[in-house]
Amino acid sequence: MPRFIVEHTLPYSSEAEFLGMAKEMTPKIPEGFSWKLTYCGFDNHKFFCEWEAPSKEALGEAFKVNEMPFDAIYPVKLFNVAKMGFED
Repeated sequence: MPRFIVEHTLPYSSEAEFLGMAKEMTPKIPEGFSWKLTYCGFDNHKFFCEWEAPSKEALGEAFKVNEMPFDAIYPVKLFNVAKMGFED
């Protein structure tokens, strides 16, 4: 499945605030989409989330439907340093 990094600028400034949003958002994830992980920059309110989704357009639409703002969606491939190769 295609992978994406989604850049968000969000108002959360603590782990507790982010956790609350994550618990609320998780049940709203459409079937066929998978939220893998998030890097949180609380100091500058930047969040970078890895997703697997059918397409960039479908992922953007899912965010819009769930009123989750995003700055950009980037298609990516994972390079595994330990294996010195790309993963599908």
